[in-house]
Amino acid sequence: MDDLLADFIAEARDMMEALSGEIVAWENDPADKDRLDAIFRFVHTVKGNCGFFDFPRLETLSHAAEDALADCRAGRRTADKALVSAVLAVIDRIAEMVDAIGEGAELPGTDDEALIAALAEGAETAEAPSKEAAPTSNRAKRQSAAPRTIRLPVDLLDRVMGGVSDMAVARNDLARRLAQAEGETGLEAPFNRLSAILVDLSEAITRIRMQRIDTLFAGFPRMVRDLSHELGKQVMVEVESGDVEIDREMIEVVRDPMVHIIRNAIDHGIEKPAERLTVGKREIGSLTITARQTGSEIRIGIVDDGKGIDGEKLVAKAISAGLITAEEAAALTPRERNMLICQPGLSTAKEVTSVSGRGVGMDVVRANIERIGGSLVIDSTPGSGTRMMLNIPLTLSIVPSLTIGIAGHTFALPRSYVEEIVRNSGDEMDSNRMGGRKFITLRGQRIPCVGLEEVLGLKSTCPEDARLYVLIKLVGGDVFGLAVDAIHNHEELVVKPIAPVLMSCGLYVGTTQLDDGSPVPMLDIAGVARSAGMISEVKDRTIRTAGGEVREEEKALQPALLFVGFDGGERAIDMDSVRRIEKLPVSAVRRERDGTAQIVIDGKIVPFLGVAGELPEDMVAMFRIGAEDREIAYAYERMIDLVEYEPDTVSKANKRTGSRLALIDGRPVDVLDEARLLADHAGRVAEGA
Repeated sequence: MDDLLADFIAEARDMMEALSGEIVAWENDPADKDRLDAIFRFVHTVKGNCGFFDFPRLETLSHAAEDALADCRAGRRTADKALVSAVLAVIDRIAEMVDAIGEGAELPGTDDEALIAALAEGAETAEAPSKEAAPTSNRAKRQSAAPRTIRLPVDLLDRVMGGVSDMAVARNDLARRLAQAEGETGLEAPFNRLSAILVDLSEAITRIRMQRIDTLFAGFPRMVRDLSHELGKQVMVEVESGDVEIDREMIEVVRDPMVHIIRNAIDHGIEKPAERLTVGKREIGSLTITARQTGSEIRIGIVDDGKGIDGEKLVAKAISAGLITAEEAAALTPRERNMLICQPGLSTAKEVTSVSGRGVGMDVVRANIERIGGSLVIDSTPGSGTRMMLNIPLTLSIVPSLTIGIAGHTFALPRSYVEEIVRNSGDEMDSNRMGGRKFITLRGQRIPCVGLEEVLGLKSTCPEDARLYVLIKLVGGDVFGLAVDAIHNHEELVVKPIAPVLMSCGLYVGTTQLDDGSPVPMLDIAGVARSAGMISEVKDRTIRTAGGEVREEEKALQPALLFVGFDGGERAIDMDSVRRIEKLPVSAVRRERDGTAQIVIDGKIVPFLGVAGELPEDMVAMFRIGAEDREIAYAYERMIDLVEYEPDTVSKANKRTGSRLALIDGRPVDVLDEARLLADHAGRVAEGA
């Protein structure tokens, strides 16, 4: 909210600065419609923003000025000197209020009613501020109080970033020349200083491009409210941004996919109140939006507690649409079944509405995420809810890349797509050709392949047994092999725009430079896959082994919520075990002398666990576990992340704590055991009653 408020103040000041000449000109010629329109747009913008930030005085003033100016624009009133003076007085008061808001001070003046009355037709001329002293002093005050900010177009920042990248290339070239020089050159110290300055400059430019992800999330609660009301549902949305920052350009790219996912969650996932009560859920649905940064990636999770995805119905629909065969459907893992909703034209909605049902939306989500080198994971439990996880790069300008060679040319591809690199001569790999398509067989799995030279129209002279295969994993989990002549290096590359004529071919996303200054095109992996005909083939071809038998089931990963308890310990709880995440007043909690606790939820007293430690003063967050007739609540201090673990790594439950140990992100973490907790605690209140 602080960032949004700063943007509002900066925008208001910019508009007032730009309007200073317009107001004077309008005063000299009140019939000038263009200047009247410019002033009207200013007060209209201020009025709209004030409603969002809850500045009632500012909103009332701007609304009154807007009404008077609207009458002039519609021809119902003539702009005379009296009206001009009244509008000038209102704009000066708005400027004073904006300055006070920026300084965190009390809003000035209390005679707003007099200013508003002066706007009425036929009112006496308002006492306008002094033409000399007042505007000058106000302007000086605004300039002194204004924060040191400036608005710049993103294109200009991209040019600066490109300049820094070119300087880094020149520095690397100079470093090589210094290393080749014999003896002391006297340039080592200045060179080291230059390198340090370049590093600081590069980090500063990158930070300029970053913006808090709250900017992306800010509009979603209102969208959820409006859409749920339209559909006759009740949905409570919880947003946890975790102070994550993201590239400003990435915000615009991710916005549309998130809108599609949230609309689908409300329309298809969360049930109407009557339906939820019938299946034992609370009538108010829950939608949680979270963001966490892990290394150079942002993980955005969208979780609802609706009815989930009906995998059987989805598969049946895909079979009837001819997308897959019954034999192929039988070999799909749960996640692969869920990813069928990303197929164009596939929808399980019974009717077309203004919100959904046309079979479009999730295919757009998948395409947009592929375009930026991200990934999408869908987990769903029928009857309990769905989790969509978007893994996206932190920035579009700096991409961890793999440089490859083909037919004497060098290309780069985003490292996030690379699953594995294998040699054709390896003992574990075999290759053959079927139906005009080449396949490699790796560890019993048959994978379709294409040579990069075939896609780009080049001619490779590399012997077949010396070629390398880069296994590419697309957003939906599909894998195909990209044959290349050589693997050069792993590098962090700054991507620049490429000529439109090259972009139009759909095979490149931009260009970059290596340390020696040579230009290198960055491949669009999704475009390469489409051009090679891989998008439609990978799912069919990779689900069978070399012998034609169905492959072994992939290891199912268990989604869980990682959190910190009030005792400071880090724990996890299976998503399937959580009936609802809720916040209730601490006044509803009762602690016993023996260390146990209870809490009142929906008029019932249920056992309350995880309260070892000091609770907050107002509200306490908790997981609700179990069914309505057999329920417990477990408190947590803060949520860390949405994670996954292999059930095979879990140890037996601890008899004292009712938890198990699982390997999560390479370290052991306590995982709450729902069955054990319910068996030990769910009947305690009833027994004591």
